[in-house]
Amino acid sequence: MKLKKNIAKLLSMVLLVGTLAGCSNSSNSGSGSSSKSGIEQRKENNELVVAVGAEPEAGFDAITGGHGSMTKVFFSTLMKRDKELGWENDLATDYKISKDKLTWTVKIRDDAKFTDGKPVTAEDVAFTYETTKKSSTEIDLTMIKEVKAKDDTTVEFKLERPMSTFVEKLGACGIVPKHAYNDSFKDKPIGSGPYKFVDWAKGQQVIAEANEDYYGDKPSIKKLTMVFLDTDAAYAAVKSGDVDMATINGDLAKEKVEGTKILDIPSIETYGVEFPIVANTGKKTKTGYEIGNNVTSDEAIRKSLNTAVDRQGMVDGVLNGYGSVSTTGLEKMPWLNKETVLKESDYNNVEEAKKILKDGGWKDSDNDGILEKDGTKASFKVLYTTGNYRQALGLEFQKIAKELGIEITLEERTWDTIIKDIHKEAVLFGWGSGDPSELYNLYYGGAANTPVEWDNAGFYNNKTVNKYIDKALNSEDEKEALPYWQKAQFDGKTGASAKGDAPYCWLVNANHVYIVSEGFDIGNPVVQPHGGRIFDNVTEWAWK
Repeated sequence: MKLKKNIAKLLSMVLLVGTLAGCSNSSNSGSGSSSKSGIEQRKENNELVVAVGAEPEAGFDAITGGHGSMTKVFFSTLMKRDKELGWENDLATDYKISKDKLTWTVKIRDDAKFTDGKPVTAEDVAFTYETTKKSSTEIDLTMIKEVKAKDDTTVEFKLERPMSTFVEKLGACGIVPKHAYNDSFKDKPIGSGPYKFVDWAKGQQVIAEANEDYYGDKPSIKKLTMVFLDTDAAYAAVKSGDVDMATINGDLAKEKVEGTKILDIPSIETYGVEFPIVANTGKKTKTGYEIGNNVTSDEAIRKSLNTAVDRQGMVDGVLNGYGSVSTTGLEKMPWLNKETVLKESDYNNVEEAKKILKDGGWKDSDNDGILEKDGTKASFKVLYTTGNYRQALGLEFQKIAKELGIEITLEERTWDTIIKDIHKEAVLFGWGSGDPSELYNLYYGGAANTPVEWDNAGFYNNKTVNKYIDKALNSEDEKEALPYWQKAQFDGKTGASAKGDAPYCWLVNANHVYIVSEGFDIGNPVVQPHGGRIFDNVTEWAWK
């Protein structure tokens, strides 16, 4: 299997280099003539080649696939993130909230066009949200009771319940044209974003050109080629001059490559281990998946691991310094309850962690190195997916657990295969949306057992925490909601943090690291959330 993967990787590199060479490099036409490198030609023509990782399995449909940063290349959203993780208008020009907080009325601009020349209307917005609610598993729109166009530039959202964070949903959906949406849309998307779709060579790359009708700031880069390469292959392509920008990890960033520079962008991407909170009593979800774990449901297990983990060691050893310690999953967020932040003396403390386990009734009575309690061994799985740092973080977590007498088995899965066990096994998650509603998704009792299986996967359900989250959602605005979000984390007695019930063991915040060709300027990107939003400021990108 490994040989097949290596052959496939080599073949993709050969195809990529051949394709880019054919497009960019000029050959000698006679004696004395010189050829320009691919980079020089791309600079001259305002073209750019970017490695974007895995190819979107669902294509470039803003409804069923292509969410996240790539959405901003082809599609517009009603709202967009500003540089400080706040919200500002994109297609929207204004919105109002009714007194009962159940109706949001959004006005949109009247000068936006799709790349087929048709105007963007409120009917397209309503169609997008209706279809996304029915089709998407990535964006939860279950709070929307009804959405309809009142006229060409007014769309009305009626909610099932008040939700102060609904503004997040106004920035989540790339708007698609109702008149052109069909089964082949994912292969030839039509949007109203800064770039228009040109061609998709499946398995290799997608080409986009600057949208001359874009209502916002026009992109400096006129042709944008996005190639599908994993981290190692992308890194090699930047080194050879065939790719201008690629995301890399801390290991690769240490090597100096002539003609390139490293961009180290702070992020709110946080990694942590989520624990099933309830015991396994045979109960199942609506979809038939088993619920609960008889080890992680014990608070002493969760708190001991939070106390023992050497987070700074993970930052230094796994991230190679490109990141920071996380003990809350909310570092840099204005809604962080600072009282929940663990001091360095509160973690990397194995002896204190052992005491927590002893006081909790866990002991190694048969001297096999694994603690037990009431006949149950302190043994459980941690599931994780491929991606930068996840396996290495898992191994460090496993190592420290072993010191405590806790046996952890690591299993690499895909999300498709994790889902069936997501409620009964611990999972190494990556989060960080930059929105307080993530606290709802992770810790609200009612967020469990919904179609979005990874929301509150551990079935955490604290009535006091639920009460605070309800008050936050029912608030008039984010300012009014702030103290309730903070109390949900810890109110002095209980909460969804390590100081409270410890439903997670948060580990690190990972910076987003890129290698780019010298002379390319990325502008002023937004603070990067989990998954990245590197294309959010694509109109600022330029060769200098």
